[in-house]
Amino acid sequence: MYIVLDQQNNPIALLENMMILDYNDKSVIGIIIGDCFFGKKNHVIGKIFNDHAYLVTGEIIGSVTRNQNYVSTAPTKEQVAAAWDILAGISKHTSDWITEKNKWASISFKESLSWVSLKFFYVSDYSSAFVFTTISYCSK
Repeated sequence: MYIVLDQQNNPIALLENMMILDYNDKSVIGIIIGDCFFGKKNHVIGKIFNDHAYLVTGEIIGSVTRNQNYVSTAPTKEQVAAAWDILAGISKHTSDWITEKNKWASISFKESLSWVSLKFFYVSDYSSAFVFTTISYCSK
């Protein structure tokens, strides 16, 4: 098993049995297929290589290290069901080549797996200016 660490080296997730588990409550927040990882979205979020998790943009989203204190456990029924839900929702399971950047992403690893950002333009009748707005919400 592996541990995913954030930029400050705090543990944020566990990689076990091809599942990405929240470090604190062990709930399934994503899955791994090959070197690609997936979350609530229907496509590849990023890839794990060179001891790091990278978004498809190439930004670093976590560092991956072997858990020296690993004790093997069987996944719970709830974990397996949650992992299958994620797997069933994937419609695009391939990704373009990722060119790694030496830059950390502005969002966290857990946010990349569970949050969706919507961006839209708003045009006011009283102004000729466009207002760019971003709304984020949890996709459960």
